[in-house]
Amino acid sequence: MKLSVPRSPKATPISSFRSPAQRRALSLLLPAVCIAAAHSAAAQEPSRPSTPASSSPSTSQWSTAPTSSSGADIGSQAASSNASSASAPPVAGGDVDARMRALEAKLAEIQEKNEKRSKVLEWLEHVKISGYLQPQLLVQSFNDTASPNVGAGGASGLPAGISANGITAKADGTTTNGDYFRLRRARLKVEVQPTEYAKFVMEIDPNLSGGTVSGTGTIARNVEAVAIIPWSKDVKTEIGMGIFKIPFGYEILQSDADRPFIERSWSEQSVASGEFDTGVRVYTTALDKKFTFNAAVVNGSTQGDKNFSLLPDLNRGKDVLGRLNYNFGPFDVGASGLIGSGSLVDATNLKFKQYTRWGVNFEAGIHYPFIKSLGNTKVFSELTLAQNLDRGSKYAAGIGQPTIPTPNINEDVGNKDERGVWVRIEQDFTEWFTLGARYDMYTPDSAQKNDARDTYSFVGAVHFTKGLQLMLEYDHAIDNVHKPGSNAPSKQIETFSTVLQARF
Repeated sequence: MKLSVPRSPKATPISSFRSPAQRRALSLLLPAVCIAAAHSAAAQEPSRPSTPASSSPSTSQWSTAPTSSSGADIGSQAASSNASSASAPPVAGGDVDARMRALEAKLAEIQEKNEKRSKVLEWLEHVKISGYLQPQLLVQSFNDTASPNVGAGGASGLPAGISANGITAKADGTTTNGDYFRLRRARLKVEVQPTEYAKFVMEIDPNLSGGTVSGTGTIARNVEAVAIIPWSKDVKTEIGMGIFKIPFGYEILQSDADRPFIERSWSEQSVASGEFDTGVRVYTTALDKKFTFNAAVVNGSTQGDKNFSLLPDLNRGKDVLGRLNYNFGPFDVGASGLIGSGSLVDATNLKFKQYTRWGVNFEAGIHYPFIKSLGNTKVFSELTLAQNLDRGSKYAAGIGQPTIPTPNINEDVGNKDERGVWVRIEQDFTEWFTLGARYDMYTPDSAQKNDARDTYSFVGAVHFTKGLQLMLEYDHAIDNVHKPGSNAPSKQIETFSTVLQARF
């Protein structure tokens, strides 16, 4: 966003024109100059309603004298004086000098106002404001084993007389209803870059969640101070400190407003719930931004962790991670790595246990208009191999995360080896429609057989304008994740979701 205000040229003193002929000529020319300056100043005024010009010359928009304090009024009066001067006899030199001095003073006043206005608006050149809204309708259906009613009232399965999709009360004061409207995401982002070497970023999500009490508070998303080092025209490094998305894989870093699928893959939600962590990062681009390198040192507690708002890190150890990517044009490839430490807290017995965790990620993408009349074809895929990286946001302790060793807490935890893979295809049909399909598989314990969740997703997006689109998505999930030694539950979840996204 850049605004500039033209400055009026410095007026030439009337005293430099001595001959009567010169003064009479200036008495005719300067009023016209004043009119042009006045209208230039009026154009810089903040937006105000304007009166459309009439097709009739007698009712032209110039037939009514402006009353702007910027000098438009004197310009109109000068125009009338100019018209009468053409037919009036020459005036005395003293009268011309007085009129010229008055016009000079008015032009100086206009110039001063323009300079002040330019200084006030100058800061807008360094500000970028963006955001988006995603109001959502969510409809869910469950089979008997996947129902949230399982175990209600102490029953071993579904309570007597309660169906899989019936509504029952929960201990936290809510119910098991799965159909509702909600505001899925609401983001407002402000970037201020006063110089080419520094930037400040603040992105918030004004949803009613994120506080220490459920249903209250505002979540800070991307909030960081950034130093920018332009090594050359082609190589640039950003050093940021604050809250940012962890650089692990492609899907985590992709904006929720750019992805046609309403949610990230299940594997990404499990190993990096919340996506945002707190720390310091280094981001370098080179080779016309085809090569990117991103490294970070973070707490290791993402916003999806339940303790994030209360204590952003449970231990002194920090997670180190990074990502490399090279874009060849029609396709790109990349790799990421993470190593750090996880934590377990037994709030009842006041026990605390740390353990090592790591993960590697491989990504590839194709983005090319194979059929130019239709639009871009995009194919993306990621493979994640990890140990103890599950955040415990989807499955209970012992299923996703390790457990505290008992009775000897000094023993090592039982390691959990995770594996996740997803593939998605997106096809544009002109600028108006996009269709997509995705397969996603995640297992929090690959040592067990039949211990994975498979999700099949289909989405259609209608692009009404550049900043407005409607997304319709259907997901079919089969979840067989279970505790070691128990049977696979074969949970089946059907989800229909629609989002109307507005973006600016």
